[in-house]
Amino acid sequence: MPYLSTMELNGQRRQTAKFLANPRTMHAAIESCFPSTPDEGNPRVLWRLERHGSKVTLWLVSERQPSFEHIQEQAGWSAQPTWETRNYDLLLDRLMTGQYYQFRLTANPVICTVCEDGKKRHVGLVREPDQINWLLARQENLGISVQSDPDSVPTFSVSRSKRVRFPHKNKQTYVTIDQCQFDGVLTVTDPNALRTALIEGIGRSKAYGSGLLTLATYKG
Repeated sequence: MPYLSTMELNGQRRQTAKFLANPRTMHAAIESCFPSTPDEGNPRVLWRLERHGSKVTLWLVSERQPSFEHIQEQAGWSAQPTWETRNYDLLLDRLMTGQYYQFRLTANPVICTVCEDGKKRHVGLVREPDQINWLLARQENLGISVQSDPDSVPTFSVSRSKRVRFPHKNKQTYVTIDQCQFDGVLTVTDPNALRTALIEGIGRSKAYGSGLLTLATYKG
């Protein structure tokens, strides 16, 4: 059973600042929300952090139900739990062809290029038109429509774009991720494909806060 969780973090706590600055630190904290089992290994999770002024929200999709006490102790409020976990199937089972939803996707759009030595390399897309085309090229496989025809204006935009750079686990090199946030309206064209995207994520760098697609009620 998949779960959708949200948790409010205390923007005044030092550990919250560390989570915002280093996705590897946030990923490690999220892994601590689940008991490790020898037969299952680390759970597959999707997550993202959203910041609006002093308000910081953690979104999480997971196959197992998380326990956020550890994160609350580090970056929350000691007197009040600030998380909510819901059965994600309640939304997934309601998806139908033709429905409209508002959506948000934080992604790491990349293209694969071949270097002179013949090796393949993934290059992050940093120009807004390239990022938009990256999502347009994937809409059919994702079971959604965000552009009714090639000549129409897409029903989404790039609302945020940034380069994230943090130390590799060996602490001798750095990991660099070009990340952007898409916000807009989608139409469901294939409910099964969309369910897969909502649970398994989209694109690369999922361990570091990319790939999570979330839906909200369409208010148009």
